Amino acid sequence: MPWSRRAWLRGGCAAGLVAALPPLALAQGSRLDKPVRIVVAYGAGGASDSIARYVGEAIAQRGGKPAIVENRPGADGNIAAEYVLRAPGDAYNLLVSGSSTHAANATIYRKLGYSPQGDFTPLATMATTPYAMLVNPRRIAQATATDFLAWARREGTQLSFASANVGGRIAGERFKQLTRINAVNVPYKSSAQAMTDLIGGQFDYYFCDMLTALPQVKAGTVHALALSSAQRIPSLPDVPTVAELGYPDFDVSSWIAVWSARAATPPAVSVLLSQWVGEALSGAAGKDFLVGKGLVPTPVSPEHLLFLQERDTRLWGRIITEAGMTAP
Repeated sequence: MPWSRRAWLRGGCAAGLVAALPPLALAQGSRLDKPVRIVVAYGAGGASDSIARYVGEAIAQRGGKPAIVENRPGADGNIAAEYVLRAPGDAYNLLVSGSSTHAANATIYRKLGYSPQGDFTPLATMATTPYAMLVNPRRIAQATATDFLAWARREGTQLSFASANVGGRIAGERFKQLTRINAVNVPYKSSAQAMTDLIGGQFDYYFCDMLTALPQVKAGTVHALALSSAQRIPSLPDVPTVAELGYPDFDVSSWIAVWSARAATPPAVSVLLSQWVGEALSGAAGKDFLVGKGLVPTPVSPEHLLFLQERDTRLWGRIITEAGMTAP
């Protein structure tokens, strides 16, 4: 049976496609014939890594084969994406990444070594993650975002803000554009490194992922002044959004998703994997896991993932261009 993206997305979710699969695929049941390799585009210990390991356990339990997680960070996720396409065929190869490899990088980089849509089959969006605007109270005395902005504009000095991934950088650049404060970016390779330097007072503020931010906020080591999402989140209910500060169009949340390597993954296997990821994250236990990490549950379907890819490739591309974030 010919396979196309339209066929893959028909019905709005992977589970609904089982009826469209060839009889042979259905006869194979729900057991895999080889392991699954889950390649994470970011370092160990982050949000993407945590979700990959959580769904990896679910895949292993359902498929009867090991699910091995490998971290291959670097180049805004491009290293991992390219690796998945050329990885050995001794396992089914999946990519856990997000809005960097499959939205922002199309504008940041002049040429990619992969096609975000042509080389990958979307399996599921697994979560969205807002960014918390953090400050070190020993460096920044202002306790609210409103006071911080008033101080920054009054002083007129150049501030510095950290970023450890594309989404955090875009949140910081968008914040700078809308608030018209004077600030320069300080890039980091990992959230942990940026947090260490924030605690050490090396820069002024940091749009940080929630998994890294929450423990330090709860410990009182850093203060969260605002959130980058459109709504407040349960894990930090008293922290306002940037939109509440008078910037209603501000909404920068990264999403974490999973894809299979299209050429090397039979459609029947992609359907099963998508279904298993959905089962793992759509239930009460899965949602509790996400919320506990400071993440926001999201529709777990390939159709929603493709929608996000197309939307943010367009919207984030404009911010990237305006901020001069394109690679030389």
